[in-house]
Amino acid sequence: MKLKRIAGAIVGVTAMACCAGKPAKGAEGLADYISPVSNPTNFEDPRAVTDVRPIFVVHKLSDKFSVGDGGEAYLLALQARVAITDKFSFIATKDGILWLQPNEEIDGALEQGVGFANLAFGVKYTIVEDEEADHIVSLGLRYEAPSGSSQVLQGKVFQIEGIDDRGAGLMNPFITGGLSFEDFHLLGYAGVRAALDDVDSSFFDMSLHLDHQFGDFYPLIEVNWIQTIDEGGRLPLGGEGFDIINLGSTDSEGKGVVTSAVGARYRVAKLDWGDIDLGAAVEFPLTDREDIFDFRLTTDMIFRFNWTALN
Repeated sequence: MKLKRIAGAIVGVTAMACCAGKPAKGAEGLADYISPVSNPTNFEDPRAVTDVRPIFVVHKLSDKFSVGDGGEAYLLALQARVAITDKFSFIATKDGILWLQPNEEIDGALEQGVGFANLAFGVKYTIVEDEEADHIVSLGLRYEAPSGSSQVLQGKVFQIEGIDDRGAGLMNPFITGGLSFEDFHLLGYAGVRAALDDVDSSFFDMSLHLDHQFGDFYPLIEVNWIQTIDEGGRLPLGGEGFDIINLGSTDSEGKGVVTSAVGARYRVAKLDWGDIDLGAAVEFPLTDREDIFDFRLTTDMIFRFNWTALN
């Protein structure tokens, strides 16, 4: 049943791509697009770009979650992308250092600590783009390795004997696209993070982004939906860890959280070698269900370069 559910979700994402439009004709004309801000480890820009993106996240843990009684978490990360051609790129979208500060500690399971996040990396390929370059669609495949520190609910996730299985990681096929009309830009992402074992939970993710361009300033609104499509095998909890943490909760199947983020990007500089963008967004749940999500502030800076590796 687990494989059937995951396979069905993957087929749905692939079907979206097959119905999307014409073959790709290049990446010209997309310079006015901006990258999404929220859900930074999953919501991927559809363009094949070369950039470096420092990210800092302040996350308030929900006191409605069954353990921890609230608290805070902080993430400092550095994403990187390398465009090999104008259609194909390598992406590294999850890494960095996490600080976890729950209000209520549980020895070996939920403690204050500092450690490394898991690593996630993959590839992305543009399959659709119209002649005027006002829309673009790309497919991607990403792998998240269980490489992080259990002190911050990564890697083995827990240190208590019997529930400290590291698992085999997650495979993430996804589709991402963009559409522009006048000075508005609409971006969308959908993907499956499929556990390669019975330890981690599996998720279906969907994100939408809308911005309006006022010169170099882009106010934006985003919506993120993360749904558990198959529960894990670690701990008898009903909630999950949203986008950055995978608790492997055994009673989380069919449960999800929807959030909204409001913020802006500002193009600080347009230089001969590329652009520099600043971004910030505040995010909060729209559903009564929150899991670990109470509030989040995401900030970043993007250094984007005007070149591909095979130029």
